Amino acid sequence: MSALPEDKPVHARALIELRDVNKRFSTRSGETVVALENVNLNVADGEFLSVVGPSGCGKTTLLRILAGLEPLTSGFATIEGNGISGPRNHVAVVFQQATLLPWYSVLENVLMPVRLLGTPAKADVERAEGLLELAGLSGFARKYPFELSGGMQQRVSICRALVRDPKILLMDEPFGALDAMTRETMNLELMRLWAQHKKTVVFITHSIPEAVLLGDRVVVMSPRPGRISHILDMGIQRPRSLKTLALPEFGALCDEVRSIFGSASGHGAEL
Repeated sequence: MSALPEDKPVHARALIELRDVNKRFSTRSGETVVALENVNLNVADGEFLSVVGPSGCGKTTLLRILAGLEPLTSGFATIEGNGISGPRNHVAVVFQQATLLPWYSVLENVLMPVRLLGTPAKADVERAEGLLELAGLSGFARKYPFELSGGMQQRVSICRALVRDPKILLMDEPFGALDAMTRETMNLELMRLWAQHKKTVVFITHSIPEAVLLGDRVVVMSPRPGRISHILDMGIQRPRSLKTLALPEFGALCDEVRSIFGSASGHGAEL
């Protein structure tokens, strides 16, 4: 295990790089809110990076900067060495809510990113159907969102994010609204999909066990202004399963993250 106050190039290749990133917002009253301050981070190609931190610490702002949806105030952010100046085809985002279009079928919802560029080709439809099969939803392609459970809807949103074969998947608390058992199932599904496709994933969560179970590394952020407090290498062998939750090293890592989280935020962390 290693804890770094700021990230070092610990991997041979950094796909994403943030250096001295600052983000400030101006309120209606003219006040300045510092959302992020001096954030330094490398994310390796194919890495699964979990990010935890108290509410309001800038986690979502960080994700929006990586997605090209929010400009930074100062510093620089790059993907494959190129500055992030807007959304990119090879970067997909999954939000907490599935945000499926109710008048589209499951298959049509998955194909929506392709449809925005033109009529989906046969290969696009086959890829969408293949993703639904991987996610255990092959029998629901013609169903509509209201006919699916919350967990199933979120699986559809992940398939939609993957349909254009993005290199990077950004996930903002995608399972936060699900019950505990469904959340565990979704964690296993996500790990399986990640193992099959080997995307680079940046995953925001409030759940420390979820962060430890999923991540190669866990980034712990401090309260606003958001800074990176620690970066921990998980070092738990893959593939992981629910049995991983019972391993002594898993509990020790959760305790370490919880201790850092509580120390940084001044209050206890979510279990």
